[in-house]
Amino acid sequence: MEEIEISTANDIVESMGMNEEPDAIFSGLLIIEVAIAFVGLLGNLLICFVISQQRKFRSGLKLFIRNLALADIGILTITFPITVVKEKMPLHWPFGRAFCLYGLPVAEVFHGVSIWSITAIAIERYRKIASHTGVQSSASDSSKALKWGLFLIWMVSFLVISLPLHFFMVFKEEDTMVLCATDWTALQHGSYTICSSIFWFVLPLGIIVFTYVQISRQLQQSNRFHRSSISQRSRGDGKLETSTIRSSQERKRMHQNSKAMKILTPIVLVFAVSMLPLYAVRVLVVFWDEVVFEKYFGVFFDVCVIGVLVNAASDPFIYSIVAKDFRVELKMLWFRFYQRLRNLVDIKATDGHSGINKFIGFCYRKPREGPSSDVQEKSVLETPQTLLSTPV
Repeated sequence: MEEIEISTANDIVESMGMNEEPDAIFSGLLIIEVAIAFVGLLGNLLICFVISQQRKFRSGLKLFIRNLALADIGILTITFPITVVKEKMPLHWPFGRAFCLYGLPVAEVFHGVSIWSITAIAIERYRKIASHTGVQSSASDSSKALKWGLFLIWMVSFLVISLPLHFFMVFKEEDTMVLCATDWTALQHGSYTICSSIFWFVLPLGIIVFTYVQISRQLQQSNRFHRSSISQRSRGDGKLETSTIRSSQERKRMHQNSKAMKILTPIVLVFAVSMLPLYAVRVLVVFWDEVVFEKYFGVFFDVCVIGVLVNAASDPFIYSIVAKDFRVELKMLWFRFYQRLRNLVDIKATDGHSGINKFIGFCYRKPREGPSSDVQEKSVLETPQTLLSTPV
């Protein structure tokens, strides 16, 4: 049998067969992971729905946020279940040959799209702020750039991360084993791990930190400029109405600039803290492959998985806490849902009451006048009790 090396998070768990964690620990961690994944899935679906339904959310920033939500949905619904299966059943792959050779490598693309969507959000935020300080672009150029940006994020993530895995995936089916793994040398494994760690973590984090510093400088300069502009206009002799309008615009722009970092900062911090353990483990395995046989490696790997899930599930909570416009839309969406549910309940209740009223009206309808009215009244007033007491 050829030597099987370890590559990505899905491949590390193949070496855990000799070092399985206790069932109680695995079950407890799995419950936590599934709960995080479920909440994150609902939140990201809600983000996609809100942004798709509301026109004012179709800006470049919000398109990248929706792209991030789609990638997180892929991580929570596809990559995470695969990781659990490979961790618990490393020698019993249940999804068949085709998905092993072609589907498993494609599932890795969601990590790249998620990380580079965060990077694109930082770049787009910087571009927006820079456009207010002299760098202008037309609407058509901006639209084209956004489309190309979304396309490149998916395509480059596939070419850099997923495509190389296609050439190393192997599917082995024997009497007591069904194995889906990567078959490559230690040099190939190390090269791929280092390159993917740079592409997935070091490079995007470096770009984010750079744009973060540039955005902070732009915000400081812009806020100082806007404050001085407001102060000069408040003391100027120009028209009061024009000065008031301009001052209002300046204050609005200052508010937008100060709000720009509120979304980006927690997203970047969560990304850096939650994803660092996974990439540290990947690099550690390259230089110390025996670490996978350590006693608590399985538990530590589960902590890394929880970090990935937290990174994918936390974004909706960040938006709802930091972004006021998104929070307002969530409240409006809940209000509309509540109103429809209440109307539905009222309609059913009304239908039920109308049916009862019709039945009561039928039973106690006013008898017709005439010689047979006594007979009709008698038949109407006959209740089940009187019928039971009537001799046969």
